[in-house]
Amino acid sequence: MNNPERQSFAAALTAVRERTLELISGLSEDALLRQHNSLMSPIIWDLGHIGAFEDLWLVRRLGTVCGEAELDEAYDAFKTPRSERGGLTLLDGPSLLNRLAEVRRQAFRLLETVEFDPANQLLRDGFAYEMVVEHEAQHQETMLQTISLMTSESYEPVTQRERPVGNNARAGEMIRVPAGVFRMGAGRNGFAYDNERPRHAVDVGQFEIGRYPVTNGEFLEFIAAGGYGNRGLWTDVGWNWSEQASLSAPMYWEPVDGAEETSPVVEAARVAREMGLDGWHRRTSLGIESLDPSVPVVHICCHEAEAYARFASGRLPTEAEWEKAAAWDSETESPRTNPWGEDSETVGRANLDQLTFGPAPIGAFPAGRSAVGCEQMLGDVWEWTASTLDGYPGFQAFPYPEYSEVFFGPQYRVLRGGSWATRPGVSRNSFRNWDYPIRRQIFSGVRLVRDA
Repeated sequence: MNNPERQSFAAALTAVRERTLELISGLSEDALLRQHNSLMSPIIWDLGHIGAFEDLWLVRRLGTVCGEAELDEAYDAFKTPRSERGGLTLLDGPSLLNRLAEVRRQAFRLLETVEFDPANQLLRDGFAYEMVVEHEAQHQETMLQTISLMTSESYEPVTQRERPVGNNARAGEMIRVPAGVFRMGAGRNGFAYDNERPRHAVDVGQFEIGRYPVTNGEFLEFIAAGGYGNRGLWTDVGWNWSEQASLSAPMYWEPVDGAEETSPVVEAARVAREMGLDGWHRRTSLGIESLDPSVPVVHICCHEAEAYARFASGRLPTEAEWEKAAAWDSETESPRTNPWGEDSETVGRANLDQLTFGPAPIGAFPAGRSAVGCEQMLGDVWEWTASTLDGYPGFQAFPYPEYSEVFFGPQYRVLRGGSWATRPGVSRNSFRNWDYPIRRQIFSGVRLVRDA
């Protein structure tokens, strides 16, 4: 391919596939095929879905608007929910990898001759190619959630970067954001999903927002004070879920010496009071690790985030508040693509790209601060918001309603910012993630807001 635009898309497709193969390279055939948790698909399903999605959009229907229903039924996420995917008859690992390679060869052959017709919204600026790359990157994060849940075998990353150190940053510091109108959402240029558009004006009142996400050390205070047993801190729905799920600490946290009391909540509070974070460790398929008080808390559901916020005399940010703090530059009166500006380079500015395999301490990325001074808005942990998922004024579904429109409604909460497991190409100030408020297997945390 001697066309720079074609070369760019080929390079992006190659890079995202190399990372997918690297992430799964150390897994046994059993680990690929097994459904490790009913919340998650077998990893082999994610791989098959990646291939089927690419085959649909870059081979069979290149340049044609279609929908999820045109995928093979086994890989249609709506016809085959996650809880049923463990019972599907799917290709084994070697056969599936061969299938992925064959689809990629066909996609590259078509890429050599495709015309990026500006009148075709799927082909204009290579939208379909960017969509397929981001789709695979998003499934990498999903597979990392599954890998964290594995108990059948341990996981050894092929490549692991050392996490940066903090700078003795002060947890709990708040930044005041002035009232006023800002422009929210993605602009017309560049790749974005339908739910990020159109850009529109939003008037936001004055508020204070955390300079950093809430840390393990801060969340430990909530546990020590009996927060999991304090009914007054929880919504009715949140309390009922906490009782049903027997919540007493973030997911994967365990008392070092095991539980001694009948009540997990009572025992968690005792360990937190008497031993602090030294009384806890975190256990995943990557092994057991100690808990750093300066690292953002991760693997909490929205109900836990809301209860903590009330404990700390705050609340969750709305989507608009979060995005204004991350994106709005009052001096230029314009939104930034990333908190630090338009430069797409994230190294030294955010903990993204998967290979640290965990959040970094607060204060580790001062070069990534937003115009108002917030840090670590992208990367480390997804941040729960108070907003439910809906379309912006003037929303138009594209290229298919199943990406976001079918999820609009009060049952889903929006998360912002990306996590350590998010690829840089997927992370931007306007990106909107969403999930049920009970979910904890996602790499989710919280940033506090207070009225000012």
